[in-house]
Amino acid sequence: MAINRENELAIRDSIIQPARTLRWGDVFLRVLYVLLHQADLLLTVFAVSSGFHEMNPFMRALLAYPPLLVTAKLIIPATIAWLLPSRFLIPAIALLVLIVLWNVKELMLILI
Repeated sequence: MAINRENELAIRDSIIQPARTLRWGDVFLRVLYVLLHQADLLLTVFAVSSGFHEMNPFMRALLAYPPLLVTAKLIIPATIAWLLPSRFLIPAIALLVLIVLWNVKELMLILI
């Protein structure tokens, strides 16, 4: 299937356009989304390295194979943050904040 020049330009502009229209609020939400995934990962790794058991079977499998863990908790969230409009990240950010706060609370209760 041949792509003519107009389609090629349209595809290129659809990829480049999000970078041109980013505002500081958009950048903040995208970075926050990725950082919350990293915070969840750090708390999980800390808990598992402290001797606790990961209850999520998917995360347990990822912890055994670090390249998949990096893919699932860094590359995929960064790709989602880049491709989605930032307003669609707000519910996910709210959920991730609750997850991170829950993890911190659980660790505090267990370790103290």
